[in-house]
Amino acid sequence: MKDLRYQKTKTAILRAIEKLLQNKDFEKISIKDICEEAQVSRSAFYLHYTDKYDLAKQCQLELIETANMLIKERVIVKRKDLMLTMLNLLLGKERVMALLISSHGSSEIQENIRQVMRENMRKNILPLTDLKFEGPTEERYFLSFFSNALFGIIQEWINSGQKESPEEIVALVDKNFLFEFK
Repeated sequence: MKDLRYQKTKTAILRAIEKLLQNKDFEKISIKDICEEAQVSRSAFYLHYTDKYDLAKQCQLELIETANMLIKERVIVKRKDLMLTMLNLLLGKERVMALLISSHGSSEIQENIRQVMRENMRKNILPLTDLKFEGPTEERYFLSFFSNALFGIIQEWINSGQKESPEEIVALVDKNFLFEFK
């Protein structure tokens, strides 16, 4: 019974932050706001998270863990499939993460996500490509350029209300994509 209550509380907290982020900037959302919206006590919130930044970080880690698993298990072998999967995750179970990427998220969280994207590309995506760099500086700038470009596209899509389907966004990006997986 305890596990079920624990999971229900966590789900209520995630739904609450999702609802709040639709109309309020992350920096202006308090733990009190989250608890009131979730109809849980502050102590229940703190059983799950140390603060709202921990909540955001855990959402981010879940998304990254899912992406890494799919890449490492080679479930996704084409970059189009990877991007489509990620966009669909942001529409579905990772909706909170999408809202944290939006203009209602915090710049600190967004920069952290960009850094994670760069590192993730370096460790998990580049090895699946035929790209060759003349040195670490060229690789670093490529990763910065590419991760910021993808982040910007995703953020624009979220900010504009995700009107286009994930398939449409992937097709737009694919027109000018720089590399293909092996």
